[in-house]
Amino acid sequence: MLINNLNIEENEPLVVGCSSGPDSMALLHYLKKNTNNKIICCHINHNIRKQSIEEEQYLKNYCIKENIIFENTTIKKYKENNFENEARKRRYEFYEKILNKYHSKYLFLAHHGDDLIETILMKIERGSNLEGYAGIKEITHINNYYIIRPLLKYTKEDLIEYNKKNNIKYYIDQSNNNTIYTRNRYRKNILPLLKKEDKKIHLKYLKYSKTILDYLSFIEEEVNKYYNKAITNNIINIKELKKIHPFLIKNILYKYLNTNYNNQPNIIKESHIESIITIINDKKPNIKIN
Repeated sequence: MLINNLNIEENEPLVVGCSSGPDSMALLHYLKKNTNNKIICCHINHNIRKQSIEEEQYLKNYCIKENIIFENTTIKKYKENNFENEARKRRYEFYEKILNKYHSKYLFLAHHGDDLIETILMKIERGSNLEGYAGIKEITHINNYYIIRPLLKYTKEDLIEYNKKNNIKYYIDQSNNNTIYTRNRYRKNILPLLKKEDKKIHLKYLKYSKTILDYLSFIEEEVNKYYNKAITNNIINIKELKKIHPFLIKNILYKYLNTNYNNQPNIIKESHIESIITIINDKKPNIKIN
């Protein structure tokens, strides 16, 4: 089976992150009908809506009917103030647990073209590095597994239409309409304007994303040539760093910080890099940054 340039053998189990929403139900159905691989549906009940119990039961029954393995967990309590970040962290912890349980190397997620547009716009607003500005990758290699997002060529409307044609029931998470979340504001206010200008705008954003990633691949090669000269024993060698082109310095510092923060998303911002560069160029003998 060839998906997004990955040749996956039929004996490889596939883990699918599924919420019972239209996107993930379309992906789950498609993989079941078009592959002979063992499918494991991985569901996380975030336990913040009454409807989530009904959704979980529906998904479990669907998997029994379709001969899909069903794995689920419920988050009882949240500890952090940032719900979105903690929820994402908890999801991936569970995904990795299930990947290990079934000795799978492939995690399928249902991000689509609309998600890509929203992510790119949010990264531009917040400030990021090139990888961030690319938005969502079709294939990401993490540790010993791949995250595959085969739906980036399609919109939300495409996936809803797919579900209608195949008579697939799905649930709508009403919290997606809550504009307290930044992504929902982009989804409600900005996305319709872009689609009004061009119905296929998501494909242009996908092309943009791939172009950025091509540039990033070249830059990463250059960064790796100089990284060990500028960073020794986890310490920045300022003298060596200053010999390097300013653009590469920024990318070396991004890599340095991301390594120290275990590549956690949304941690390192451009302002942090600029602050470090400022103190590197400062002539004062003693200066600190928190």
